[in-house]
Amino acid sequence: MPEHPRTLLALALAVGALAGLIGQAGLAPTAAPAAAARQAATHKQAKSKKKHKAIPPSEVLLSSSLTSTPGAVLTMPPVGLSMEYPVMAAALGSGACPAPALVSTLKELGSPPISLAGQSQDMTAPPGALTSSTASWEAATTYNLPSQFWAQMHCLLSATGDPVTVGLDARAGTLAWAQQMVGEAQGAVPSGLSFSIGNEPDLYYLPNYSSLDKTQAGEEAAAVSTYLRVAGYLEQAVGGAPLVGPELARPEHWRAQLNQVVGQLHDQVMGVHMYPLSACVTPKAVTVGGLLDRSVGEAPTRMAWVVADAAAEHVPAIISEANSASCGGVAGVSDNPATAVWAVRFVISALRTGFHEVRFHFSGDPYDPFVVAGSQVLPRPIEPALVALNQWLPVGSTIRGLTGVRELSGAAIGQPSGSALVVLDNESGKPRPVLLKGAQSVHVQIFDAALAGLHPLQLSAVAGKVRFTLAPNSVASLSWTAAAGKG
Repeated sequence: MPEHPRTLLALALAVGALAGLIGQAGLAPTAAPAAAARQAATHKQAKSKKKHKAIPPSEVLLSSSLTSTPGAVLTMPPVGLSMEYPVMAAALGSGACPAPALVSTLKELGSPPISLAGQSQDMTAPPGALTSSTASWEAATTYNLPSQFWAQMHCLLSATGDPVTVGLDARAGTLAWAQQMVGEAQGAVPSGLSFSIGNEPDLYYLPNYSSLDKTQAGEEAAAVSTYLRVAGYLEQAVGGAPLVGPELARPEHWRAQLNQVVGQLHDQVMGVHMYPLSACVTPKAVTVGGLLDRSVGEAPTRMAWVVADAAAEHVPAIISEANSASCGGVAGVSDNPATAVWAVRFVISALRTGFHEVRFHFSGDPYDPFVVAGSQVLPRPIEPALVALNQWLPVGSTIRGLTGVRELSGAAIGQPSGSALVVLDNESGKPRPVLLKGAQSVHVQIFDAALAGLHPLQLSAVAGKVRFTLAPNSVASLSWTAAAGKG
């Protein structure tokens, strides 16, 4: 039965009295049931509207005008490889010729330039140079190149056509060693042979990595002078062959005299090293999140001065050794799908900065782009990105920055065939809707930090527009068929 009116009135008076007592006690009174219900309903409606509020998409007009403005011209393959001597020797195997899978992998990569370099460059003796009777600290810590190494290299390169930079020992080697390495390399490499003298000579006198940023007064000039004497002496073994160098670990160490070194040795390519993260100095920073940080992907911009120095010497500059983190990287990070996203960002940043090429290092560690296991080649997640970059950016392409796209960065690429390509980069942790105009159909290739491999999409226009969503921390290349009447 319904409540008596007097009973309801009494209940209302009681509630009012209780609210007054609570107010006297210094406590906020609770809202009346009807008011609280209205507030909850209003909050729910506002939240629902906010939740369903449309996110403005990133709009791109796909047309030839994207590549009509001047951009950097590529004169080299954008991606190369840098391999330690023991890693290459292991990859070649024990047969007269390497496994067909290795040949196929290099061809898929576009037969990129290969450097035989790294730390082992200054710790490798030519075949037969060391004997079992040699008893010394140097002999015990020096890698003796296998007798069949250059014959295997000849077999490999005859099939793939990769150009090769052969690293010569500048720390413990002798002129006789350099002459033997040069002679055997000249007989093994069909075309595109160059040399480098010494690896990271700016670290020769540093006892450990903790002293990297503690250069003493006069240290740079003394180190440069010593290197020039040694390299100049060994240079006579090279004759007139092209030189790449000086292969500095931290180019800023020799910033004041970098041009002098390149000019005096007549380097035809200025090669420097760059690792945006360090697994030996700051290992805690080597995380997937750290790798995807914008500053890590855009690290090459910090060396724009190297490009300027190279231009002053009228030679191209390359990053001749690079990877996700120095000292071999970190398992779980350097072999994570995020490395593919980082590699695309890093190479595009390097090219836009003015570098002509980036060579990714192999040292038998987690950051190696692939591993040769017997007759098989096992690709790591970064390898498809290197393949894609050399396909997206063939020699003769132009590249320029893409501006005016909401919440996305990117680049516009003009290929020598006349085709155009756009790379979009979602650097945020949220998905981004994309709206494309001017295309009848669009072919999309995506590298996602959460998924290994290259993921293709074929999209068709609806009402003259193409829509898709770019995942967080992902990059995508777009090629398209123009809509009727569009350029």
